[in-house]
This record gives sequence, C-alpha cells and structure tokens, in this order.
Amino acid sequence: MRREGQVQPDHAFAPHRPCSLSEMPPTTDDPDLQLLQQRDPDAWEALYRQSYSMMRGYAARRAPAGADPDDLVSEAMARALDRIDTFEDRGMRIRAWLFGVLRHVVLEHIRSSSRSQAVDLDTHEDAGRGPLQTVLHEEESAAVREGFSRLSEDDQELLWFRVVAGLSAAETATLVGRGEGAVRQAQSRALTRLRTTMQEVHP
Repeated sequence: MRREGQVQPDHAFAPHRPCSLSEMPPTTDDPDLQLLQQRDPDAWEALYRQSYSMMRGYAARRAPAGADPDDLVSEAMARALDRIDTFEDRGMRIRAWLFGVLRHVVLEHIRSSSRSQAVDLDTHEDAGRGPLQTVLHEEESAAVREGFSRLSEDDQELLWFRVVAGLSAAETATLVGRGEGAVRQAQSRALTRLRTTMQEVHP
C-alpha cells in the first residue's frame, strides 16, 4: 500500500555532483535501519548523499564501456530500496550492503556486454576515514591514477572497497567471497604493487 511520505520502489535517484571535503556530511554513520525500512525519504536521501561519490567512482571504473555510471548507481539504489526489508544486521553496515548491491548490478552489466571495461579511477573526495587513505588521498595525482590503472581488476576492486569506500576487512570479505585474513593479506600485497607501479610511472 502506498503511504504518504514514503519513497517508492520506482523512485528515481538523481545524480549528485561529488561533494567537496567541506560539504561532506559530518558523520558517515548509517541512517537508522528502521527509517530506511519505512522508506523514509530523509533517511534514503542521507544514505544516497553519503554513498554517491564512492559508488559512482566504483561503477565508473568497473562498468563495461558505454555504460552510464549514474544509471548503474540509480539502479543499485532502486534495488536496495526494494530489498531493504531483507537486510539483516550481522556486523555489516548498510553502506557495505549497498556496495554489494551495486557490485551485483555492475557484474550483470559486464556479463551482458562483450565490450571492454572502463578502467578510469573516478574522482573521489577523501572523507578522512583512516591511515590507509594516505596511499590514495590524491586521486588527481597522475602517478596514482596511472599506477592504479595498471593493477589487476581484483586489486583495484579490493583497494576501492578497503581504502576509498572505507569498508572493514570483514565487510570486504563478505562482498568478494574471501576470508578476512585473506583480504588483509591481499590488501597488503595490492598496496605494495601500487607503490611499485607508481614508482615505475614516476621514478
């Protein structure tokens, strides 16, 4: 039944321009789950604003050529809105679950397309989530962009989840289907490879 004040499953999530650091929300905490499950418009708007830049960057890098990253993010948000009642709090934040939804959307588009995948590292504003950000805190740097683009897709995805999106090792492990220890080891190796490729680009 349609209720006044609810976000409906066919709601169109309009793209936001990436926020500057000064415009970032004061907290990256998840909106209240109960409000999201009630389709509260303010709660969904808050989740969208917090997640848009990181989600779009991931979609732009992973999407097949010709796919619109904004369309992929909008599709993922619409699916999340439709499926939020199935979310169970088992140590994974809603934002991490949302990335899982987006990952499935992107993979579906990759499977249905025979064209090459985009490898662009989209601009993302650093939200200051921790020391790992020191490696990728300057996305505008040519060395970072070039070095990142030379990594394998698995390395890129892992670093995007852990470093850029700020997901925990446990959350990332759930998304990529690995153990938490394996994720930490893979992350360490990926960061080492990134530093090496950056030195090769700009010795």
